[in-house]
Amino acid sequence: MFEQILSMRFHIDRHSRGPYAVERDRYLSFLASEGRCRSVLKALPGLLYGIAEHLPLEHSTITPTQIEVAAQQWSRSLHRSGKSKHWAEIWFIFHATKWMRLLGRLQETLPMQAFALELAAFLAFEEQERGFAPVTVDRINRCLSVFLNWIAGKRKGFSEIVPDDISHYIATMSAERRWKRTTIVAVVSALRTFFRFAQSRHWCASGLVDTIDAPHIYKLEGLPHGPQWSDVQHLLTGTSGDSSSDIRDHAMLLLIAVYGLRSGEVRGLCLEDIDWEQESVRIRRTKQHTTQRYPLVPAVGEAILRYLREARPRCQRREVFLTLVHPFRPLTGTGFGTKVRKRFLQLGITPPCWGPHGLRHYLPFLTMSSDFAGC
Repeated sequence: MFEQILSMRFHIDRHSRGPYAVERDRYLSFLASEGRCRSVLKALPGLLYGIAEHLPLEHSTITPTQIEVAAQQWSRSLHRSGKSKHWAEIWFIFHATKWMRLLGRLQETLPMQAFALELAAFLAFEEQERGFAPVTVDRINRCLSVFLNWIAGKRKGFSEIVPDDISHYIATMSAERRWKRTTIVAVVSALRTFFRFAQSRHWCASGLVDTIDAPHIYKLEGLPHGPQWSDVQHLLTGTSGDSSSDIRDHAMLLLIAVYGLRSGEVRGLCLEDIDWEQESVRIRRTKQHTTQRYPLVPAVGEAILRYLREARPRCQRREVFLTLVHPFRPLTGTGFGTKVRKRFLQLGITPPCWGPHGLRHYLPFLTMSSDFAGC
């Protein structure tokens, strides 16, 4: 990789003969396979050389603390300002961590999950027996992990949990994190299901489930609310620019608004899911675990085609919608939701639901509108 990246023979020889040259070359090859452009790769050999000099690579494993210490030592040798040195340390830590992980030499210290066996058994039951989608199981996992770690911090065993512990947890977290009533209801639902499962396994006291109360949610209060059709029009118009971000977001938002898709279904769309000859699109439904095929609406097809031609990065990923910076990868739900929120704020729109999920609930207005052809 050194000869492909560097142009001067002096630099090529220096890096080829330097410490851990094979390992540095392997890391550069890995970054190239991720789709990193030449300008980025060209800036990394010097950094990797510094990492090889300052990390104790003679040890079999490297800890995150050793990487941080080495980054501080390396930054002191740089003739830069304090702010520039700070960002140099971050860059050092990022690539050193990724490099050691690639080599299998990073000693990662993951936080211990309290009551891990009980939680794993419950999550397996939710996914395998109840058929919940992975994204739903992941949401339940995050919710219960916080609670179980909180209980462990009180130095209590699982069988010692009493109703007051659960009430205290909900009251404390509601105050600290400013939970809405809908959030509390979701947490209570997860706790009830978990303790019902735990009670069937005789892990906790019987009758604990009946003591977990949730705030009242009024009729129709839980129904999702989306923006007005006029706001949807403004949002689509606001993404009709020529930048790569506008072109990609416009196609994604059209898919959600026209077909009523979920964010994950759009983000999971692959190149082979679009049949250009038959003018159809295949959607993998995340909740129903089914696949459905829809006719490809001309406006949506043109938006996707423009994105593929003008904005989509050239890489080996099969997902249609990718990030625009290296390494190219599918967008996360949080990342896409943040982008939609920012666009609403830029337009001065305050919708009932900030994320992309609200757009799918105004499908009748969009399909019946005579303005759709202009989107």
